[in-house]
Amino acid sequence: MSNARSFAASAFLCTLLFVVAIQAADGQDAASFDSVQAFVREAVESGEVAGGNLLVFHDGEVVIETAFGYADIATKRPFEIDTPVIIASVSKPIMGTLFYRLADEGKLELERPIESYLPEFANRVLQSGEAALRSPTMTELITHTSGYQHDESPNGRIWYQPWATNQTMEYVVGRIATDYPPIRQPGEAFAYSGLGTEVAARVGEVTSGLPRNEMLQTYLCEPLGMSHTAYRDQAAMERFDVTMPTRYYRGSKSGKLWVSKVRPVAETNHYSSSGGSIISTSHDLLKWLRMILEGGQFEGEQYLTTNMHQRFLTEHEIGYAAKGGLLIRGHDDLGKPTRLSHTGSSGTNVWIDFETNTIGIMLTQTRGSDIRPFRKSLEEKVNDVVANLQLAEQN
Repeated sequence: MSNARSFAASAFLCTLLFVVAIQAADGQDAASFDSVQAFVREAVESGEVAGGNLLVFHDGEVVIETAFGYADIATKRPFEIDTPVIIASVSKPIMGTLFYRLADEGKLELERPIESYLPEFANRVLQSGEAALRSPTMTELITHTSGYQHDESPNGRIWYQPWATNQTMEYVVGRIATDYPPIRQPGEAFAYSGLGTEVAARVGEVTSGLPRNEMLQTYLCEPLGMSHTAYRDQAAMERFDVTMPTRYYRGSKSGKLWVSKVRPVAETNHYSSSGGSIISTSHDLLKWLRMILEGGQFEGEQYLTTNMHQRFLTEHEIGYAAKGGLLIRGHDDLGKPTRLSHTGSSGTNVWIDFETNTIGIMLTQTRGSDIRPFRKSLEEKVNDVVANLQLAEQN
């Protein structure tokens, strides 16, 4: 078995090549993060994760910035702080943010049924044969309450279907309108659905007048200075001119890390998963998350108005998502969402904690379902360190 396929043979070298870069907050001892460093190092050595990076922003500054393990095991290429990754479903709240910007500019209405923008979604029929009362709103598409089927349902992930390869968004969403009827009335129940994200992206194209990939650049990346973020298409790969990290999954029987199937790069401005194929880096994601944490502002400019920012963070009446697409993980004593996050199937995790004024970003390319215990434990250890920092600040 080759080194590209088996992680165990590389464990010792991985220890030698373990990459760590720490920037501690003023007056704080970098040793505060020893437990975090030890934890990720052990995870790499045991083969739990191939590699990744972690960035934590607390009280206005980066308090830990660390990279660990390999971006590619076979070549011993280390994972670095700014290694770009496919962020998978973290793409969904990024797109949600973009839609709120379009709404702020008056280009779309979040509570209007989308048949106003996409007439093909008028007069639809549910899978049961019952007539749909109306088409879903953008808010329902963003919050997974649109009535479309769950990703885990048969054919729930159309981005894997050959018919969608290198098509236009118009064609793909047209097929959703005709061939993928909703399973329930809009606004009736929560079902995590990438189909809804595809439809929302097409609404964005129609209302912005731009192809989805260019819309992302114009309405989010450029205003927020996210120069290393884009949909994964040929133009983006040529512009970035970087070698992407290898994606891995853990074998169910062997427990070893194996190379995942390489997915083709879409032609420029052609279809890939709207809620799963954005490329970004930890520093770019920090800019986006800081804007959310800091009231919709970025570098002194208002990216989202106060009203729109508040709507973005408001908990939806159904399910467990905020109206902008981030998932709610905690509330204060009055029931207001205070902790929001999102993960991705590629092994990514981002979170915002308003009570501790903290942002966490953890990026890997080891399958998310394989590293759930690692992801959960790492976030808990970061939270423990932040709590200790706050105690030290109070004393």
